[in-house]
Amino acid sequence: MSNFKTGGPFVTRFAPSPTGGLHLGNVRTAILNHLLARQSGGKFLLRLEDTDQERSTFAAEAAILWSMSWLGLVPDEPVRHQSLRLHLYRRAVDGLVAEDRAYPCFCTDAELDQDRKEAAARNLPPRYSGRCARMSREERTERLNRGDAHALRFRLPEKPEVSFKDLIKGQIALPAGAFGDFVLLRSSGWPSYNLAVVVDDADMGVNLVLRGEDHLTNTARQILLYDALGLTAPAFAHHGLLMDTDGKKLSKRSGALSIPECMEMGLEPLAVVQYLASLSGALPTKNLFASLDEMARAFNPFALGRGNAVMSLDELTALSARVFRAADPAEQVRQLDETLPAESAWHEFDPQVRLHLLASLRENAANLHELRALLPLFTEKEARFTSGALTELAGSLPVLVALDQAMSTHSPDSRLDKDAAGAVLRGTGEKAGAKGRKLYHPIRLALTGSENGPELATLLTLLPAGLIRERVQTVLNIFSHCNHKE
Repeated sequence: MSNFKTGGPFVTRFAPSPTGGLHLGNVRTAILNHLLARQSGGKFLLRLEDTDQERSTFAAEAAILWSMSWLGLVPDEPVRHQSLRLHLYRRAVDGLVAEDRAYPCFCTDAELDQDRKEAAARNLPPRYSGRCARMSREERTERLNRGDAHALRFRLPEKPEVSFKDLIKGQIALPAGAFGDFVLLRSSGWPSYNLAVVVDDADMGVNLVLRGEDHLTNTARQILLYDALGLTAPAFAHHGLLMDTDGKKLSKRSGALSIPECMEMGLEPLAVVQYLASLSGALPTKNLFASLDEMARAFNPFALGRGNAVMSLDELTALSARVFRAADPAEQVRQLDETLPAESAWHEFDPQVRLHLLASLRENAANLHELRALLPLFTEKEARFTSGALTELAGSLPVLVALDQAMSTHSPDSRLDKDAAGAVLRGTGEKAGAKGRKLYHPIRLALTGSENGPELATLLTLLPAGLIRERVQTVLNIFSHCNHKE
């Protein structure tokens, strides 16, 4: 039997249903499949399981494809749609019917619902009673000739259990009695999940199915189908599930964070991929990776944990901030160039000034959204002041007067270097007789209207000397006007 070391190159797949967007719970499976395929030199495939005619939508399909692209999880072959492969499923079932491995089921929804209720009353799992499996050939032929609506069910072989080696969990054995004869084709002619998966995985050359442990029973059904269809089953590996802090499985219904929501929050796609992969134990958590290829080289499938993993949004956002601050600043400048309004003063700055401004500000931001919110401090002529800031500034006017005088020797269009900024601060402090917070805080408030931001010496290098004087003089004029009125 193959394992993660001997079984590659692996052809893996991710197969979501376009009934909603991707969320952190199911996209984790896509990430693990992508990294394993890349790590082993194989292929990563994408299939849309769009056989739910009532719930599948083109909007959900577009959202899935956009989310995958944003994360960098690009498949190696064109995307497959199950809705375009119905002839393959019909052909497979016809062969099973010819060998008496499948049979028509004429049970109505009401009859099946009653069977489920009776099983629940006896504390038994729901399973098909086998009513139509025992139907005589004559009655079956008569009802088919009459055109009665029917599904096609798989006839379970008489074997006590289905066993297989799971590459993560080890040897698995499930009693065949855990489920009854299951549907292959619905009365509409559309396939069931298990039939379509088996036919598609075999047709696409998938040799490893890596998915959540909630599919273990499906795996048993599928192994029986592979055997009945004369197909070679792939290797299987079932990872633990992703849980919230309350111990509940993350899912669309439980309100798991969606990938579009991750985009809106400003999370870095590389951080999302690394965090979800590291929760499985197969990727280091301390290192930062510059690309998915780099992650794939570090990916260790042998370390995939058997247990469930707990999702922490705080940990994800902290990792995203680290990735953001370590990213290529030139690329981030390009993103700002493309997204900021054409009338923004940002576009008037020299390219080197834009690069210096971004590199300095991103230490005070966790993502590009937060950094963009800091830009008006440097692109707008005036700062905005709260009543609390004005109250503090009223008692610090000597500091601002001294700063204005210190800046008067610098050309309005020039920017201070760090040495000059340090000299200005020292001279201002000496002239005003202030140091520490009494020196730094009023200067920060006057220049930005905010208590937070870059280190003050850095702030002085980011603003043109003329703008520094304008903002300082604006504050001085406010209080000069007040004093004049009194």
